[in-house]
Amino acid sequence: MSFTLLLLFRHALSVTSFAPNAAIQISARSSLSKTKNSIRSNRFTTSISSCKPMKNIVLIGGGHAHLQVIKAFNEKDRPNNWNVTLVDKSSFAAYSGMVPGCISNLYEKGTEQIALRPLAEWASVDFLHDTVVGVDTKCQQILLKGGDVVDYDVLSLDIGSMSRGMDTPGVFEYTIPTRPIDALVDRIEEAQNCLSKEDSVKAVIVGGGVAGIELAMCIHSRFGSIVDDVDLIILDSGTELLSSEPDLCREAMQEILDEKKINVRYGSRVHTVEKDIIELEDGARIPFTHCVWSAGASPHPLSSQLGEAGISVSTDGWIQVGPTLQTQSHQNIFAAGDCAAIAGLQDPKTRNAKRSPPKAGVYAVRSGPILIENISRYLQKSNTETACDPLIAFDPQDDFLKLIGCGDGTALGFRFGLPLRGKWVWELKDAIDGMFMDLFRVENLPDLSEEGNGLDTSQYDAYVKKSERLSAEDGARLLLRSDDDVDYQDAWDVLRDMAADDQYKQEVLGHSPVKSLQIL
Repeated sequence: MSFTLLLLFRHALSVTSFAPNAAIQISARSSLSKTKNSIRSNRFTTSISSCKPMKNIVLIGGGHAHLQVIKAFNEKDRPNNWNVTLVDKSSFAAYSGMVPGCISNLYEKGTEQIALRPLAEWASVDFLHDTVVGVDTKCQQILLKGGDVVDYDVLSLDIGSMSRGMDTPGVFEYTIPTRPIDALVDRIEEAQNCLSKEDSVKAVIVGGGVAGIELAMCIHSRFGSIVDDVDLIILDSGTELLSSEPDLCREAMQEILDEKKINVRYGSRVHTVEKDIIELEDGARIPFTHCVWSAGASPHPLSSQLGEAGISVSTDGWIQVGPTLQTQSHQNIFAAGDCAAIAGLQDPKTRNAKRSPPKAGVYAVRSGPILIENISRYLQKSNTETACDPLIAFDPQDDFLKLIGCGDGTALGFRFGLPLRGKWVWELKDAIDGMFMDLFRVENLPDLSEEGNGLDTSQYDAYVKKSERLSAEDGARLLLRSDDDVDYQDAWDVLRDMAADDQYKQEVLGHSPVKSLQIL
């Protein structure tokens, strides 16, 4: 039975058994955690303090972008006729940037987690610990597994993705999938708990992308701290390592893998997985004790249900949005992060078409402020007849600082075609990840007893240009160092100055090994 038919069926049984009662249930649940100045009975409720119609913003999923929306839309800073609800089946959100550090035991387990309920309570956002099972875009309502029906004026989706290829025979039964990311640390820990010093580990990582390589190094470090015999191989379907990266970066990555004796087998496509054997399409059989499935991303199962409800979905199953992060089918439905495919992107300088960005946490994080701004502008536009600011386009950066943990307290970075390596690169990664996590830790949340300051749409790591900077020659020399005496903050300043000033970037690169290459 479709969701719409289900709603009609319920209404036929009893006029009061659908919207009124559902709303009462949700309002009652909300009142347990806080007292509001508005009564949330249905979509036509008005705010007692402002006499304006209430606007219900519903956030499905506690992903990287929505975390920022929750914080920005706190009770003090949002308009008093906005009601915000978060729906997620998990009580915690895992920050993907810190997961490899937890796997390699450089962080304690749980360091990568953000507790959703305390954040929601601080912001006076309703948190429904439940699963979405249906969406009715005509009535603007979502149905939850627990039976509640939630009205929305704006719906936003940040539901992440699943591991690709899980339908390959044996993958579900015999491998450790990397997605959903919030369960990966637990799965690795369970595998470790079965090991003893006398064991031999033959681990296989399926997937030779950045995520697979980083996991390989972190698992090598973790298991290597328990057993002496660790043999690890990466299965890559391509013909070369990180083919989209410049040669210098690829060579640096290969050098680290060689040092750790991690092998890569190219042209490897999995046919089936048995209990302790992977059979490839070319007939080769690869034995393993542990197999981690890092074969990329596929759409969340909810995406297909959304498509059936009339929400725009791409041919390969991703929620289809435009540059403003609005779905192409409904202006009041937004999506961000891994679950979205962005159509219509253009380079702001050349106006040339751009592809939707790859599935990487950095893009989810960067889309957060855009989502905050555009939901706000959409509601302002729909609530007034006067001219409002147009929604803004998300411009995903083509090149960004990639930081890959090596599992041993060092990291490898790529930026502007330069490989960056050493302890300072890990310290830089740790600082950037820590800055993001600190935004949502309960002990760091600001006191809301005073008057609000308006919605915060700034990037969390926005750079304030310094009055002085290193010369191009000294900057290049600093970035190429790998010793432990490098101050990561000084190196980060050079990288951000390069990003802000194209002439300075070219001058620094002119003193580096990439001086003969054309760097965009």
